[in-house]
Amino acid sequence: MEISFEGIGQVAATFAVTQTEAKPLAIGMAVALTAADTVSFGTAGAAPCGVIVALDGDDKAAVQVDGFVQVAYSGSTAPTVGWGTLGVDGNGGVQVVSTGGRSCMIVSVDTVGKTAVIKL
Repeated sequence: MEISFEGIGQVAATFAVTQTEAKPLAIGMAVALTAADTVSFGTAGAAPCGVIVALDGDDKAAVQVDGFVQVAYSGSTAPTVGWGTLGVDGNGGVQVVSTGGRSCMIVSVDTVGKTAVIKL
């Protein structure tokens, strides 16, 4: 039997998105709440709202706001398994933060691929 957290506890909601042609959002990116009903890359260190699971052409996105999900991480410090504080990195990933962010359960970390499976 394989270990898998895919889809466990997944809850998604539809949000408006703010993006530019030069910096588009994509499925799998971590986003922050940046205005009422709106998500975007956010400012580095802001609390992650969730991860984009679907996008459509009218600037709307389904965002996973709860459950287990794999995210990319950046920065010189890798998340560690257990409870940690993560913030968005402003580029679609997350990063370990000491102020701001939000507490997440981190269940696995791939330091080669720079990804982590977290519980939002």
